[in-house]
Amino acid sequence: MEKNRPLDAASGNEVNWLLLDLNSFFASCEQQADENLRGRPVGVVPMLSVDTTCLLAASKEAKLHFGLKTGTPVGEAKDRCPSLILCQASHKKYAFYHREVLKIIESCLPVTHVLSIDEVACELTGSHRQPENALALAHKIKERIRAEFEFLTSSIGIAPNILLAKLGSDMQKPDGLVLLRPGDLPGKIAHLTPRDFSGIGPQMEKRLQQAGIFSIADLYRCNRQKLRRVWGGVEGERFYMKIWGHDVQREESQKRVLSHQHVLEPQLRNIQGGYHVLHHLLLKAA
Repeated sequence: MEKNRPLDAASGNEVNWLLLDLNSFFASCEQQADENLRGRPVGVVPMLSVDTTCLLAASKEAKLHFGLKTGTPVGEAKDRCPSLILCQASHKKYAFYHREVLKIIESCLPVTHVLSIDEVACELTGSHRQPENALALAHKIKERIRAEFEFLTSSIGIAPNILLAKLGSDMQKPDGLVLLRPGDLPGKIAHLTPRDFSGIGPQMEKRLQQAGIFSIADLYRCNRQKLRRVWGGVEGERFYMKIWGHDVQREESQKRVLSHQHVLEPQLRNIQGGYHVLHHLLLKAA
């Protein structure tokens, strides 16, 4: 693939972004707050009394040993893991730990984007763009979080842009650290699939496959015009530039609506049940 590397691929070894993803965040917060939950399979749910809902989060133990994950139905989770401990979601608690982790990261470098309650992106500047310095900085952040909160671990991706940094943070979990330089592409990610890229969901995967793109190698053999046709617009060209290591940024649009939704189970379709679910949704949105 290197001999076919396009002329407009990014060059050099500098990296521009560090993305930190807190592992099993809701469940890890519960374990951090309650020592009786540590080392045990934990699932976080919206309502304790309802088996028809799904897990909002699963602890590392529940994931590694029982294959549970976000979205697993509670009834199925109990069948697969009889020792599972369920905790009702406490968004005030998660917001507290979120803010504390942000303070720790900010003590090392500025946070550029809060992508979600468990994920932040930091733009690297100056000497921090050198891979060895970026790696040292990532280790420093992980160590400071671990020193303050033993059961909050993170996976960090370091790369030329946020898309690749996100990919790197997903490559090693839990407690991972992956560096992706322009020269590492696509060899270091050849074992992945196009779906591993953030933004490629089931529908986009179908469009890629209709265009004959089934693997990372297929994706990197495409030119920017082909990806523009697959995406149906300029976003395909932007995606092409990103996967080759360019830091393509765009002006942020102002968010006008922030929403969360949940379909009420039959037994919750009353004033009390609706109130509890609405309370959780408002806390999540806040």
